[in-house]
Parts: sequence; structure tokens; C-alpha cells
Amino acid sequence: MNEVLALGIVLLVGVGGGFLAKRVNLPSVTGYLVGGILVGPSVLGLVPTDVLYQLESINQLALGVIALTIGAELRIGTLKRLGSNIGRVFLVEAGTTFIFILSATMILGAPFSLALILAVLGIATAPGAIMSCVREVPSRGTFCRVLLTTVALDNLMAIAAFGIAVSLLQIGPIASVGALSFIWLLLRSLLLAAVLGALTGMFLTVVSIKTQNASIILVTTLGAIMVTVGLAATTDIPALLAAMVAGSFLINASPSPQRLLRSLETVEPPILVAFLTLAGIKLDFAVLPSVGLLGLGYIIARFAGKALGSRIGAHFTDMPRSWRHNIGMALTPQAGVAIGLSIIAEQKLPFPPGTITTLILGAVVVFEIIGPVLVKRALTLTNSEPGSFKE
Repeated sequence: MNEVLALGIVLLVGVGGGFLAKRVNLPSVTGYLVGGILVGPSVLGLVPTDVLYQLESINQLALGVIALTIGAELRIGTLKRLGSNIGRVFLVEAGTTFIFILSATMILGAPFSLALILAVLGIATAPGAIMSCVREVPSRGTFCRVLLTTVALDNLMAIAAFGIAVSLLQIGPIASVGALSFIWLLLRSLLLAAVLGALTGMFLTVVSIKTQNASIILVTTLGAIMVTVGLAATTDIPALLAAMVAGSFLINASPSPQRLLRSLETVEPPILVAFLTLAGIKLDFAVLPSVGLLGLGYIIARFAGKALGSRIGAHFTDMPRSWRHNIGMALTPQAGVAIGLSIIAEQKLPFPPGTITTLILGAVVVFEIIGPVLVKRALTLTNSEPGSFKE
């Protein structure tokens, strides 16, 4: 099978799965994943494994678009106004989630290297599912701004921590390279990613100011994302972090960033459908028995970490009571970023093939079924106290 035929099957199956999922009141992303599972090697085998590697560029582009969009939520003005409150919620929530998952997976027998990666991935939150719920249940207060900024910070932390964790596991013990060299190797890739992202953001800012033609803006933006992701892959630096920095630079430096971000909305659907359906195709049922209990522990620990951590952090803020009780529910969805990072982890680290992606994909199905329901409930309940808290 050639890659053009495979991509056509992927898109049609993904769209069909998303349509059927919506008919039974499930998120479209669940349909994309299930559709991918059905046509993948584990079930019908319509899309063979060797073709997946030929479609890897789709995954890279999708991850770049997702990361840039996430970065665009990090507005300096919002961080200044809501910073202390968001900071307390985010730091306690992310830290609690990390500790819960690390502890639970190690207790269940995972080696430290696997537990570390899973704990980092657990911090990531799905912006797409949350944005969809926000559009359906608009909040009358600043809760949505707090929620979306926290989601962006979660993913920034996950991407940065993932880069550090992968470097740590690849480098090995500190004694083998020396403390200073170890620290430099950890920081080097993060600094290079920040510089690359800033340059991309600067370029996109100029484009958003100088260009009026929507088609030219779209093509230029996609080109810039692909160059950024491609350069990052070539130089072995965190591509997602670079794209996220670019989005943050753009939203804060450009007087008209929405013109560029709106242009991406026209191509996001096919890119994300292909990305998530391909992720489903990668699901390997053969390794499910070996990760079943570990996956259950990961799911329970992540739910508990998000819910308890955010509630504890929010207790030390000026947030209204309903916000403190419900923000944890709104942080449970997990999809694109975690899937993308899990794929990168299996490429860079010597784990058994399919172990991380299968576990994460299984968890994503659970979080994408339950998560959006919890988000909608949280948005509805927080509308009873729509006023701003002390900024």
C-alpha cells in the first residue's frame, strides 16, 4: 500500500469515527482513535505498520500546530493579572500529579525510567477538548481565562520536563559525565529550543503585521511551523517547546495575532484527524496485558493528582468557592500533547515497542470520554459565581 492511499483511508475512517462518536454524545477525538484502532494492524490490518513511518511528517506537523496554539494562550497581560492565583493552582496541581503517578507506577512494578516518563506525560492536558467545551458552555466570569492559562502552563511544563527527562535518561548517571557537563547538556537543548521558537515567533509577527492575504498567511505559517519542527528534529532539540515559544512570542508581540491564528483553523481539522487516527492505528493490543494494571494505576493516579492538587492549590487563592471545587475536573482531558510525547519517547528511549503509546492511548480514550463531561459540568457549576476574584 502506498502512503497516498493510506492517508486517504486514515482521513475517511477518522471522519467517520468522529461522526459516529458525536451521534452517541462522545467527543470526536474518541471516534478518531477508535477508527484508527479498527483499521490498524491490531484489528483489520487495512493500514500496515510500515506505512505509518512514511506518514510520520503528518504527526510532526500536527504536533507543531498544537504546540503553537497552546503557546498562544500564554498572554503576558493575563499572567500578570492572574499570575499569583494561577501559579499556586498550577504548581501544586502539576507537582501533585507528577508525584502521584511516579509513586503509583513504581509501586505497580514500573522501572524508574518508565515511571518518570509517565509522570511527566501525566501533567499534559488536552487544550482542544477544553476549548470545545468552553465554546459550548461559555463562562460569564474569568474562570475560562484561568482554566485555559493553566492548561497552557501544564503543557509548557510537560514539554520542558519531558525534554529534561529524556536527556537525563539518555545521558545516564551524573558521575559518568560530570556535574557541570550534565547540567549544560540538560539546559542546552531547552535554550536552543527557546531561541529557535523566538526567531519563528518574530518571523510570524512580521507576517501578521505586513500581510493581509489570508492564503499567504496560512501557507507562510505552515511553512514556518514545518521549518521549526524540522530544524528542531535535525538538531535534536525539543520541537514542541520551540513551537510553543513561537506561539507565545506571537501572541504577545503582534498587534494582530488572531489573523494568523484564525488562518490555522481552516487546516486544523484534517491535520488533527489524521494525527489522532494514526495514533489509534499505533495501538498494539499484544502489549495490553503487560500494561493493563499499570495503565489503570496511571489513570487513577492522574485523576487524583489533578483533582486533589488543583483543589489544594486553589485553597490558597482568592478564587470563588465553586472555582476551587471544580477546576480540577476541568483539567482531566488528555490527548494530543501526551500522545505526541509518548511517540517521541519510544523513538528516543529503549522501551519495549508500543509500551508507552499503548498505555497512553488507552488512558486517553478514558480521559477523552470522561474528561469533556467533567469540563462541561465544571463550567456550568462555576457560572453560579461568575465574578472575578481579587487580582
